[in-house]
Amino acid sequence: MRSFELLRRPPPTASPSRTDLPWLPTSSRRNPRSPGAADKPSHFLSNAAVLRAVKAAGATPRQILSVYSAAARQPGFRHDLPTYQALTYALALRRRFRAVELLLARMPRDGLRPGPALVLPLLRAYSAAGRPPDALLRSCPSPLSDRLFSALIQDLRSDDLDIAGSLLLSGVNLGFPIKSRHYSGLVRAHCDRGAVWSAIEFLDLLATRGSVPDVFFYGSLIRDICRAGGSDAVDAAFEVVDQMKRNGREPDVVIWNTLVHGCAKAGQWGRAEGVVAEMERKGGGAAATDAGTYNALISAIPHRQMVQDGILAFRRMMEKGVSPDVVTFSMLIGGLGRAGRVWECNTLLGKMVRLGIPPDIACYKILLSVYRSNATSDDASAVLLWIKVNEEAMAAPRTGKRWKIEKKVMGL
Repeated sequence: MRSFELLRRPPPTASPSRTDLPWLPTSSRRNPRSPGAADKPSHFLSNAAVLRAVKAAGATPRQILSVYSAAARQPGFRHDLPTYQALTYALALRRRFRAVELLLARMPRDGLRPGPALVLPLLRAYSAAGRPPDALLRSCPSPLSDRLFSALIQDLRSDDLDIAGSLLLSGVNLGFPIKSRHYSGLVRAHCDRGAVWSAIEFLDLLATRGSVPDVFFYGSLIRDICRAGGSDAVDAAFEVVDQMKRNGREPDVVIWNTLVHGCAKAGQWGRAEGVVAEMERKGGGAAATDAGTYNALISAIPHRQMVQDGILAFRRMMEKGVSPDVVTFSMLIGGLGRAGRVWECNTLLGKMVRLGIPPDIACYKILLSVYRSNATSDDASAVLLWIKVNEEAMAAPRTGKRWKIEKKVMGL
């Protein structure tokens, strides 16, 4: 009996716990797979899972990057552009800039390239943190796309001029070929907001980095500045000319004439006369004076000085061998007529015709105003008759009947 009890099997013990330990692989007996089935992770992480981790309240950069890394390690997985956009921006807001730059450098592995929608928020985040965009641009796939660079400048110049300026300087530092189309809009935006001197300082800074605008760009900038009028605008225009000279760009006659016009608009006749005198000293070449130069100078002469200084400017013009045009005579006739010098107006009109310069309708209207204001009704009637009779013939060649009418009306 006792031997039988010894051979009897012990009672069964309690069954072990069925709780799975997370760090152990799942038992193959509990998850049978058919022969030849591919190995797949038990929990597949998608781009949506990464986006949920980014948007989760209170998520730390470590938690966000762990989800991203787990998804990226999955065989054949590729992140899409919205995932990169949300991920890099979330990390930039948390000031994990090195992680942002590493992610940008990884994008080509997924067949992607950063665009303005991705880079623009990052530039603003870098600027808010006081970081230059050099490292951000350096991490973008090289070479840096001209289309991307231009689009960023285009988007930034409307509201973030300082960031756009930093971006341009960073492009220069990285050896990106900066062209006038990249900074022309930015400079014009500064001028439109009244920050002309900021635009000039920015151009000077670009020049120190080796990016010097051409003469055409400087000319358009000076023209826009002078259009604003006022002494401050004239000072800014002269500063741009000085900057041109420092950077090896010689102003042409268009720029000099624009300066004279700007001085005339601001009522600075003495300064306009100084510009013309400098042009005459240079003589010839790009600084050669023309009719537009002296017309601008005459337009700057105050009315009370027109009788003396206007005639002197006209004689100076003739001595330099510059032929006057109808605008020159029209301004002189108008100035002399306001001073009551009708006889001299008629003398100028006769000289104008002898030089073969036909009066236009604007010139005749000035004459009509001069004769009426000086109570010379006969002359006024003659000019008015010419305007009425010859109204349809103005577009015709100055020959035949029109020439006879002009001579008859002017008493020649």
